Amino acid sequence: MGASDKNIEPTIRRIALVTLLYLIPSFQAMFPVDDPDIWWHLRTGEWIVTHHAVPFQDYFSSYGMGKLWIAYSWLFEVLVYAIHAHFGLTGIVYFTVTMALVIAFSVHQLVRLARLSLFVEVILTACALAAMKPLMTPRPWLFTILFFSMELVLVERAREEENTRLLWFLPLIFVFWANLHVQFIYGLAILGLLLIESLLLTAYGRSRYQLDGRLLPPKQLLMVSALSLMATLVSPYHVLIYRPILEYIAQRGAFQNISEFHPMFFRSLQDWLVLAFTLSGVFALGKQQKWLPFPSLLLLLGVFLGFRARRDVWFLVLASIGVIGGYLRGAGFENQWAFTKRQILAVAVLALSALYALGLQRQITEQNLKSVMARTFPVDAVAEVRQRKLPGPLFNNLDWGGFLIWSLPELPVAIDGRTNLYGDERLESSLGVWQAYPGWETNPEFLRAKLIIADNIRPLTWLLRKDSRYRIIYEDGTAVVFVPVDLDISRGEFSKTALSAGDKSPPRR
Repeated sequence: MGASDKNIEPTIRRIALVTLLYLIPSFQAMFPVDDPDIWWHLRTGEWIVTHHAVPFQDYFSSYGMGKLWIAYSWLFEVLVYAIHAHFGLTGIVYFTVTMALVIAFSVHQLVRLARLSLFVEVILTACALAAMKPLMTPRPWLFTILFFSMELVLVERAREEENTRLLWFLPLIFVFWANLHVQFIYGLAILGLLLIESLLLTAYGRSRYQLDGRLLPPKQLLMVSALSLMATLVSPYHVLIYRPILEYIAQRGAFQNISEFHPMFFRSLQDWLVLAFTLSGVFALGKQQKWLPFPSLLLLLGVFLGFRARRDVWFLVLASIGVIGGYLRGAGFENQWAFTKRQILAVAVLALSALYALGLQRQITEQNLKSVMARTFPVDAVAEVRQRKLPGPLFNNLDWGGFLIWSLPELPVAIDGRTNLYGDERLESSLGVWQAYPGWETNPEFLRAKLIIADNIRPLTWLLRKDSRYRIIYEDGTAVVFVPVDLDISRGEFSKTALSAGDKSPPRR
């Protein structure tokens, strides 16, 4: 083997290793669309495109109709609607994959600030991406994860390179962030923590504290923070964009009843990876001889958010990476591999080729995606309702509310995933009805309903099968459609007379 072959072989191994790294989020994101909230996002996007304006009130639910409602992710909704309009469900899947790849790149850049060897760098990034696996879904929080990691990269580079001009990119980021997702507030919190650190070190000096980088001047930080705050108001909603934040802060029921708001259960690998990152971050802080204000406060906030709700574990993971990187940077582990343009191109070509093969293997086609969707959501039941032109009011469960907003827009839903619109009391009441908790039969919305589209595994569904006040007019492996026995159905095979007489003919399947 010649000298050139010996030089090429390590390069090939490194390219293969980095390619595999970027395939991790792609494997996590390339699945059929089963997110229950993407549908109301699509309908909102369609409404905005049709009316050339953002909604200031709810048009999709019987409870919220006419009430103030802020579509805080309006730009995301326009984006996914445009993608779906042109490319269908396949477009939504590949949008999610693309966002996962961009997030992987941003997280990788954050890890690279520690200047570790390539192997350690890849392992650390891979673990971070694996810890965030449940979040690789078509939600606006993808943009929050991306912008947050970008913000940390800019902050760390400004502190290390003494190039505070990098901070002036932040207001531009916040212009987009505030129109894409409400969690831009976490980005503002980072600036607040930096300002606290700068004020502490300015007031008390560095003898009491340790800084893992350059002290950012308080005046400049204050100006950047003020401009970033003003940038969040560059929105059709202006100051009203903060209203949903206050609504979510005041909400407690969602954290008890919605799975994504639950804490980690430590029944999956990603939860243990989050814990490992947390303990490593605490260890890195503990190894320092003096208190590090910004990293300590950042990790503390991440612990609060990440252990409070598993949908926010990304904050804890990224905060831990920042803390760990800061420790390793000063611990003499620097051995970073520099990428050339050709190597970057080779990684990109290999990753895209692998993604194409993965798409074929997982049958990411419009037909297959629609068939999977029909097993997850009441697609055929909705078709039956529309064919018969069945009237409302409609009663539905939380998980299907978003899909019904999209697929059955002529009938306002009873509830959907916009929990801040409905409040804790209505959320708990709806969940109680579908679980058939005591008092379910007295729920006012349930009693007014003339159409019930039910998941066939819910306890309420089994009770309604035996309830003489209701009749099944459609049923499949996913959904059951109930109507009151005295409902006049002018279309279809059931008439008022037949229903009143207790016709026992089988429902249409």
